Amino acid sequence: MVAVKFRFSLFLVAAGLAGMLGAAEAQVRRPEAPERPAPPLLELRAALDDAKRDAAEDNGIDAAYKLVGIAEAAQSAQSMEITHEAVAALTTVIQRATQKALNLPLEDAQDTLDQLVDLAFFARSSKVESADAVFQGTVRTLLPKLIDDARTVLAVASPQPETWQSSMATLRLVSELQSAATLMMMDDLANQAGTIFRTESERLAALLEQLPDTSLRQAAQADLDKARQLHDELIADARANNLNTIVAEMTKSDRLAVTDEDSAEAGADLGEISQVCTETGTIVPAGMGSNREGLQDILLKLEEECVLSGRTPTENRCHARNFSFVCREQLDDTSERITYVYANTPEERSMLEGCKGDRLTPSQVAAAGISVFKNTAMRRILTCAPVPNGGGRD
Repeated sequence: MVAVKFRFSLFLVAAGLAGMLGAAEAQVRRPEAPERPAPPLLELRAALDDAKRDAAEDNGIDAAYKLVGIAEAAQSAQSMEITHEAVAALTTVIQRATQKALNLPLEDAQDTLDQLVDLAFFARSSKVESADAVFQGTVRTLLPKLIDDARTVLAVASPQPETWQSSMATLRLVSELQSAATLMMMDDLANQAGTIFRTESERLAALLEQLPDTSLRQAAQADLDKARQLHDELIADARANNLNTIVAEMTKSDRLAVTDEDSAEAGADLGEISQVCTETGTIVPAGMGSNREGLQDILLKLEEECVLSGRTPTENRCHARNFSFVCREQLDDTSERITYVYANTPEERSMLEGCKGDRLTPSQVAAAGISVFKNTAMRRILTCAPVPNGGGRD
């Protein structure tokens, strides 16, 4: 079974924008093309203008995800003007959000850091390398401040029952800061956070010995042992799945294509789906550990269902080219599923009739933004993808 390996779930590519690219590229190459922009480029321009308006109205960085998707689509359409404008707008949004985060409480500022790391992965996997510098710069601006704030809080931490759980939460937060630095391959900051975690956990362990109540001391020691274990697991995962590693895997996955023979052999019955790709999202409760503690039962069930359908559980995004439509379905109050149905596959007609939720065209997916989940609080926890040479067609 495939386990979730890192905290920062990557958001869905703006697939609808990518769906415009074939016609856009044809217009770029054709000598007799008119001087005015081809219609797909006009749509990209309109999407960019909308994203700029969203960015101007919002102090957060939600618009940044859409801007990365637009930059990726514009690069593929060979429109460097739109690409440069999208990256410039992205830079403004990210820098503004970072400056705001510097004045936020520690946990709120960490949420911004999480989004910056998500975006850095998203931009690299989308081949928007021109945005690398802004993410490196903003993370390097924000992380040291958060590390110092956490150190200040931990310096006065004590094993007293009324403050112990708060101390453990801050210790876990230092683990997550070290993980973020490790994922971004910022070894100096990762070492700094790691030293703080080790020093403060040792200090707290020594203080526990002074507790006169045996039961309280044992319970607190168990909490500390668990925090140390989670720290070790989190950092090991971050080292194995840093920016370069994950992007390389996602790029390799994006190159998978289906053959005509594969399409002919696939079953058209909904119970024999092999060429659709699903992404399941859920609302992760606040304070849940970075190793998705509490989601393991859900993940195991999803992975089992995926394998039984003849597909493969993975952490990568669904293949985002040449899809016919997306089926968006509510599973329960806290989870949703997005199904990519690819053009010219046997499942296309079956899913067209069988989709019980919202059926979105590529253009509607683009208009919905990067995350197609209805509830924007959803975070993708598992992708069920076609086996190699069984995915969407290029």
